[in-house]
This record gives sequence, structure tokens and C-alpha cells, in this order.
Amino acid sequence: MQTAAIPYRVADFLKQHPPFQFLDEAELVALAARGRVKFYTPDEYICWQASPHTSFIYVIQQGSVSLWDESVDPPALRDIRGAGDCIGFEQFNGAPTSLHSAKAATEVMVYALPAADFEPLLARHPRAAAYVAASSAVTADYSAESERPLPHETFLADLVRGGEPLSCPASTPIREAARLLSDSGTHAVALMEGEQLATLLTSSDVLCWAASGARDPEQPARNIASASAMTMPPQTMVSECVLAMAEARASAAALTSDGSAGTTIHGIVTAGSLAPAFGDDPVTILQEIVRAPDLSALRALNARARSWIRDNLAAPPALDWLAVWADLVNRRILERLLHFTACRDTQMLFCFHGSAGRQELLTALAPNIAVIGAAPPSLGTALGTALGTALAECGYLSPKPPVAASLEEWKARFSGWIRDPILNQAYLSLSLFDLRPVFGPAPIFDELKRHVRAELAEEPAFLRILANDCLSSLPPLTFFRDLVIEESGEQTATFRLKSSALRPLIDVARVFGIASGNPLGASTSQRFQQARRLLPAREAIFREAAEAMRIMLFHQVRAGLRMGTSGSALPLSMVSRHDRQVLKSCFRSTHNLLEFTAPCDWMGAS
Repeated sequence: MQTAAIPYRVADFLKQHPPFQFLDEAELVALAARGRVKFYTPDEYICWQASPHTSFIYVIQQGSVSLWDESVDPPALRDIRGAGDCIGFEQFNGAPTSLHSAKAATEVMVYALPAADFEPLLARHPRAAAYVAASSAVTADYSAESERPLPHETFLADLVRGGEPLSCPASTPIREAARLLSDSGTHAVALMEGEQLATLLTSSDVLCWAASGARDPEQPARNIASASAMTMPPQTMVSECVLAMAEARASAAALTSDGSAGTTIHGIVTAGSLAPAFGDDPVTILQEIVRAPDLSALRALNARARSWIRDNLAAPPALDWLAVWADLVNRRILERLLHFTACRDTQMLFCFHGSAGRQELLTALAPNIAVIGAAPPSLGTALGTALGTALAECGYLSPKPPVAASLEEWKARFSGWIRDPILNQAYLSLSLFDLRPVFGPAPIFDELKRHVRAELAEEPAFLRILANDCLSSLPPLTFFRDLVIEESGEQTATFRLKSSALRPLIDVARVFGIASGNPLGASTSQRFQQARRLLPAREAIFREAAEAMRIMLFHQVRAGLRMGTSGSALPLSMVSRHDRQVLKSCFRSTHNLLEFTAPCDWMGAS
């Protein structure tokens, strides 16, 4: 570089692109001053696969570069990179040699920057380091900027710090306990038996007692307490507390030294006290769903729940608990709808299948429902029509009438899919292998699960067919400029996230769930955990697949909640440069998973 002005022009270009946009301008100018400008003609190599790294990293200023895997015959195209993209980052992630051959696809100009000068900058700039790391490995540990700690990273003890928790003997008269609640302004009081917690009395308990006639205000307060002695240790995460209270339908919990009722109480958590961590009250949302007077109220609460998920979906790791909470929302809404349709007392079992069955439905897309029971067909048809209409009125997108049949009919259907998957078009019914019970008599589901396991044991060929069919959906090859490049060479501006990115991971995980002896009712993440136990020598490939699934689902949910859609497709313009880098790593991990799964060689090892 011949003039003092050139490094500034190079720095101006670099700071428009990650990871250089995360560096200081003075650092960029100094880095550019020690670099070079290089030109390449079409088909000229920039670096060679398996060769030692050069002393430079390359930033493409203009033109396009193709990355090739030349270890296979014929060589396979693995990526296409354009202006602002980099070559050579793998040397900072432990790769001893170049992972691919980089070849100019057009006339190319690159900025060659000294790797030895760039590497120390990564230690000073975590966001730049995270971007470089994402070029080689799948990681979900990245997040948007946030002014408040994420709930899944916050300890309950940090939320309830303050004075002594309100308490009184369990024998205290209701009148006196109610006065304590009123004077303190709190919503729960610990009722004690000596030094041990007996139960919790909430303001709601007092209101219910008053509404029922307020008889005998001098009786012990414990007589009207509906809450159990729900206790949690200080190291409980706020998100874990929300889910535990929601599952128990509790409005309060006590924070004790070791999480048991026999140790010192440090605080009382109520639904309202959780609100500061979230900006809304997730426990109360669920409680209000249970009490919703009509479909209009359910619609408002459903919208409020989706908005709350969107506001708290700051990073992929948050999905682990938000998915469980979203499933509670869907289940509680279904229960309320069954109450409205007077079907709560029937002997039918209601199940979710598909994304809802896997606990992966966080957008407003309607859950797929299957009904198992001996009810007359006319009742099943009428109920299906009523539920489909009610789901739409509750604000769900694309509701479908539930699939209803007797237990014997369901057994016959699964037998048909397993014994002759091609004739019975099993590929159209794979979502029913995600079946999970949500309301009704559990023994019905247990019997169906035993039947499915027995059929699978008799027909091992079904698993091979399922594994081979995973290749019917492949992830994209790469992103180039604002286009998605598919393996077929097709180019589109829309990222078909569900069909090309999520589906391969879901299908493979289902295969390993079945291989592990758990054919029904598990999430994709749980199925990959089962695969890791089944084939421990391949632990790394399943761990990366689980991270890829989490990242893909994060983008689907975030896009769906922002656009008011299912999130199955999104314009590539909505995906940041950093996110594209992470997603491309996910594509590579998915390809590795498919290449391992489809040949079925692993079946002998399991």
C-alpha cells in the first residue's frame, strides 16, 4: 500500500462488515496499514485444502469466491462468498490446515490482513471473537443486546432480596391473617408450625373465602389456604420457578435455605413479584386463561402470551424454558375450550402432535390435535368442528380439525404405517409419531405406546426406510448476497426455514428416538440426547445437531412472532450478517448428520 490514505479507505470498507465492525477505528487503520491488496483471476486458487494456513486472512473486496471440498470425487461445492466475507478464520478455531480450497469464481480483489496482527484483537473484542468462532462451529450462546439480565440467567434469590418474609402461626385466625396481608401490602403469608413451614396463605385464598360466605373468621387461617408448601432453594433460576409454579397451578412459593419446608424461609415469591424480571406476569397469564369467561378473552390472552414470548426471546438458550411455558399456554387454552364445549368428562384422550407434540410450538400457529377414545363417531366429528372453529376464534393461525378415532383404530393405523410404510404413505403421517398426551386418561396413551413399540420390534425395516427418507429434505448450501443458494443450485430471496432447515433435523431426531425405544412424545432435543446415549462414540455430531436445532427454532419463532406468521419462511433481508454466519455452520452440521444417518451403518452399532 503506497499512500497514507489507502489504510483509511480499507478501514472504511472493513468497518461495514463483521467482525471488523466490532473493532476500534484506530485498530482497523493499523491492521489495514500492514496488509496488502491482492487480485485473482477466475479459477485461480487463493488457498488449498489441507495446506498450512498462510500468514494472512483474506477479506473479499469485490468478486465472488467458491469453497470446495476436494477430498471427495468429484469435488463438492461447500460455500460461495462475496464482498465483505472472509477466508481463513478456521485457523483461529483450532484447524491446523485449510478446511477447503478457495478458488476465485470471478475476478476477485481481496484485502490480505496479517493473521498475527488480527488474532490479538479477538481477545479484546468478544463480539468479534464470537463471529469468528461461528464460522467453524455451531453455538447458540449469542444474544441481542439487553439492558436487563435474562430470566434463565437470574437466580431467584436476586429477585426476592429484601426484608423478612411475612409469617404467622398456622393457627392464626383468618381475620388476623387477612389484616396482616392488608397492612403489609403483600400477597402471601407463610403459615408456620413452630419453625417449619406448614403452607402459604394468599390474598386470593382470602378473597375466595369471602366470596363463599366468609364463615367463622376466627377459625385457623390454614383451613382456607389452597396453596401447598411449595418451596425452592435460593439457586433456583427465575425461569425454573415460573415453570414449577405454572405446572403446580400455584400462585406462591417459599424460598428456603435448602428448598425444603424444614429450613429457614428467606422470602416468598408470588406471581406478581415475578413481573419485574419479565415486564409482565407469566404465571398470572396462565391463571387468567383458566378463568377466561369466553373466546374473546382467550384470544386476548393468547395474543398477550405470544407478545410476552417475543419480548423474552433474547437468545436461543431462552427457548429451553420458553418452549415449555408456551406448551402450558396451549394446553391451558385447550382445557378451557373443552370446558366451553362441555367435553371435559368424556373418556377421550386429547393429544398434541407435530411441533406442539414435540413442545416446539411458540408462534400463534394452531396446535395439531389428535383424539383417542371410544366416543361415537358423531361426537368426535362434532367436537372436531367445534374445536377447529374455537381455535381460530382464539387467534390461532391455520387451525385444523382434530383427528379423532377409537384406540383400536389408532392401533390399526400405526400398524399399517409401520408394516407397509410405502403403501400406506407413512411419510404423510410422521407428525403422529410425535404424539403426546395433554388432557384425558393416561392409560389410553400407555396402551397405544406399548402397541407401537411392539410393532416396531417386529418390523426393523421401517426404521431403515425412515432413515433413508431423511435425505428428502436438505439444508441450503449457503447464503450469497441476499439470496439463499440451495443444493440444487436454485436461488431464492426467501429462506424456507421449516422445510429446508428444521425438517431434516426433526426427521433425523425422530429416527433416533424410535431407535432408542421411545417412538412417541419427545422433543427433538430429547431425541438427540437419546441418540447420544445410544451411540456415545458419535456424541459430538448429536450435540452439534441439538445446537443447530435450537438456533433454527429460535429464528423461526422470532420471525413468526414479529411477522404474525408461523415463521416457516422469512425474507433473507431479515437475517443479519452474524446470524447468517451461525446458520451456515448449522447447515454444515446438518449435512454431517444426514451423511451419518441415511446409510444406516450405525444400526449394527446400536
